[in-house]
Amino acid sequence: MTLWGGNYSVEPDAVFWEFNRSFPFDRRLVAEEIAASKAWVRALSRCEAIAAADAATLDRGLDTVFEGLTADPASLERDVEDVHSFVEERLGEVVGELAGQAHLGRSRNEQTVTALRLWTRGTIDRLRAGLRALVGALVAQGRAGADAVMPGFTHTRPAEPITFGHLAAAHAWGLVRDDERLRDARARVNVLPLGSGALAGASLPLDREAMARELGFEAVSGNALDAVMDRDFAAEFVFACAQTQTHLARLAEDLIHFAGPEHGFVTLPEAYTTGSSLMPQKKNPDALELVRGKAARVDGDLVRLLVLMKGLPAGYQKDLQEDKEAVFDAADATMGSIAVMAGVVAGLSLEREAMRAAAGGEEMMAAGLAVALAREGTPFRKAHGIVGALVAEAQKTGRSLRETAAARLGDVSPAVAGRLDELFDPLEAVKAKALPGGTAPDAVRASLEAALTRLGR
Repeated sequence: MTLWGGNYSVEPDAVFWEFNRSFPFDRRLVAEEIAASKAWVRALSRCEAIAAADAATLDRGLDTVFEGLTADPASLERDVEDVHSFVEERLGEVVGELAGQAHLGRSRNEQTVTALRLWTRGTIDRLRAGLRALVGALVAQGRAGADAVMPGFTHTRPAEPITFGHLAAAHAWGLVRDDERLRDARARVNVLPLGSGALAGASLPLDREAMARELGFEAVSGNALDAVMDRDFAAEFVFACAQTQTHLARLAEDLIHFAGPEHGFVTLPEAYTTGSSLMPQKKNPDALELVRGKAARVDGDLVRLLVLMKGLPAGYQKDLQEDKEAVFDAADATMGSIAVMAGVVAGLSLEREAMRAAAGGEEMMAAGLAVALAREGTPFRKAHGIVGALVAEAQKTGRSLRETAAARLGDVSPAVAGRLDELFDPLEAVKAKALPGGTAPDAVRASLEAALTRLGR
């Protein structure tokens, strides 16, 4: 069945028919197409374009179509052009020729973008629920490790002591921003295109605002031509997925790194690892590697959409049929990655002794030592140079930095020389970073709670 063809004398070429069909992928929109069709039928009835009795028959018929799909998902296997053709064909099997009235005054151009907006809105809600679960897992682990000292890194080199809770909070805050991006994108997704026709609007006296309320949209589109060609919302949604996936990839990389034998700061839950077909000892972080890899996939989906839209003239073009697979793929990859990461994070075991041992690396105390000298009156740039010279001497002589400082700082600053036990204690070092956002245990706990509060808005 096609929704066109009255002026055609031949059937579509068989190869082109398969090339043109979108039903193999846009059938995911069937529930949204049925919901939009029900709202359209009721709008037709309200403006008396069709009889109330016919509208009631069509409404019940659409319910029957949906119930049939729920009972028998295999009924989706049909050789139809697209999801809109499928719904009208199935409706015809239920109510007969009256099914054609459900399309009165309506264009597939507005149908397809309405269904995609409905689907995207629901998917945003599901993604945000997943993010809340993942952030909750990070907060729980962060609370448990709020005083678990470990090395912090810059340029992949040990820099200063931090706590595991500080690291968990850092990843949580990135995901909080991802949730906010999705929330903001949802507002631009949540605009009703129905009533736009093919490009010029509808000639029927439809109540678009009533349709919007019925379908849960916050606004109606302001221009019919813009409404049928607009895929900004899709690109914005996929960007939000891509940014989320980037944050997930960074979290995955940290966990791969810190769970490795060279660090051993965390142990991954076994259920999210896989073994080797050759090496019996292996427990590979495949779940995390896949999350990291899918960032490239979602980035590709974003580029695909942006390039698709570049240079199209005003109005609907069949190029826009290519939008859905990019949106679906990005959503699927991100949804799966969030769920996997939530499981991994919730199942982590923190190896506090290994963290603390690594956090005791004395060169990571160099910055704190320079600050201590500056606070006792030595200009900071000079203090920086003094401590740098101590580091160089320790490396040259093979003595520890603490031993070198004990030997040299008595003449420079007796007060600092008397505090070396404290200054070289990693837990004391992190406690000193007590400003909001710092790595001190109390500051970490406050940051974690603030992330949860922000997420709840």
